[in-house]
This record gives sequence, C-alpha cells and structure tokens, in this order.
Amino acid sequence: MPKAKEQFEEMRQEAVRKIKTAGLELFARKGLAGTNIKEIAEKAQISLGLMYHYYSSKDELYLALANEAMDMSIALLNSLKKQRIGAKEKVEGFIQGFLTGVQKHPEICYFIIIGQQFETKDTSQNDVLNNRKLKSMELLTSIIKAGQHEGVFLKGDPLQLAVMLVAATQGLAAFRMTFGNKFTMPQVEILMNMLIP
Repeated sequence: MPKAKEQFEEMRQEAVRKIKTAGLELFARKGLAGTNIKEIAEKAQISLGLMYHYYSSKDELYLALANEAMDMSIALLNSLKKQRIGAKEKVEGFIQGFLTGVQKHPEICYFIIIGQQFETKDTSQNDVLNNRKLKSMELLTSIIKAGQHEGVFLKGDPLQLAVMLVAATQGLAAFRMTFGNKFTMPQVEILMNMLIP
C-alpha cells in the first residue's frame, strides 16, 4: 500500500477511535436521548462535518457501540458455555469478567450502554439489538439452568435468576461510573451468593 494511503488509513482509524471513545463516554453518562451529535464531535475534538462523514447520526453511532458491547458479551458467554467446567465456575468467570471490565475505561461504558433503555429512529436495528440482548440472556440462563441441574444454584425460573444477576452487574457499573474509585466493587462471592441456596 502506498505511503499516502497508509497515512490516510491511520488518520481515518484515529478519527473513528476518537468518535467512538467520545460517544461511549457521553452515551454512558447521559444516555442516547441526552446526548447530541455536536457534543460528540466536540468531545472527540473533530469537526461536525468529519463526524457526519463517519456516522450519519448519533443513532447510528449508538447502535454501532451497543452492538460492539453485545459482541463482547455474547463472545464471553459462548466461551464460558463451551468450557468443560461446572456451571458455578462459568458464572464466576462471567462475574470476574465483569468486575475486571468495570475497573477499566472504556470497558465500563460498554457495560453501561448494554443496560440502557434506548430508542433510535431505526426501529429494525433496535429490534436486532434487542434480540441480541435476549440471546445474551438466553446464554446466561442456560448456564444457570445447568447449575440448577448440578444442584449448585437456587431453584426457580433460571431466566429470572439471570435477569437478577445482570441487573445487579449493570447497577454496579452505574455506581462505579458515578462514584469512580470512591465506590468499592463487591467480591465475586457476594454476587455469587444471589444464586447459591
């Protein structure tokens, strides 16, 4: 690849990185409705025109970031599900992945936007993203159900237990985002106790 093309590609990747980083931060703190595209461009320190060159709207950027978050979540759960370990260890792995992620930036922002209520103008893409969220919940539910069969998790609706665990992690991510290092995340065992009889 000629040097000019390489430089252009580096500049393009840097602009996209800046936009995504700024969008993640703002969406995590203010939500989709509370964020506007001008703020994203200003935080990314790029022109509004360049912002529109890469993303036609804040909705398009939000959907791209939320789908990246779901890619990570589904990949983690698929990886855990395939491992030849007990369900308890799989859920501990899920929780440990979460606790490690929320200590870092921008990973914490991905956790926040996964749990946000959102509504973009692209209703078909909204449905696709929501279906991916359900897929993630189904994967966690299947692990919890296996743990119930192993006798290590509480009896009851495994989907409700999965929702409870995910809601707890999303709430903890929001606390961490709000209070930073002043908020101490709980140990894995404390979260696991929600599932242990």
